[in-house]
Amino acid sequence: MAIIQGCELPDGLLYYIERSQLLWIRPEGEGIRIGATDPAQARAGRILVIRIRGAGTVRERGRPLATVESGKWAGPVMAPVSGTITASNTELEANPGLLNSDPYGRGWVATMHPSKASELDDLLRGEAALKRFREIIEREHIVGRRGSG
Repeated sequence: MAIIQGCELPDGLLYYIERSQLLWIRPEGEGIRIGATDPAQARAGRILVIRIRGAGTVRERGRPLATVESGKWAGPVMAPVSGTITASNTELEANPGLLNSDPYGRGWVATMHPSKASELDDLLRGEAALKRFREIIEREHIVGRRGSG
């Protein structure tokens, strides 16, 4: 686990870092689980509302799969790959603060079945992801609450 300015970035995940999107992706069998990273939730502030598209919704990469409203920001959570949403986190919709308190656990957003497996190769991992996160966290002065480093 890397910690950059108090923001946790677990090992073994894939990351989608595009424009305002700072998402994690965990392959699970033939599908993926998607969530907002610790730096994303720290930047957004207290999450007030999240609306997630339902199972069966087809999304192209870069199209919204959810919308989030926080004290500082409102906007979309984009699909990191093309595919079909297989589940949305209804617990998160009922308790949006889970995205702040447990972004890599109970605060996941959705699961998808990718339709273009090659798009997974475009996601960042390892040192390349950490380098990009470090640049964003330092440039935007994002500070997490989970430690120092």
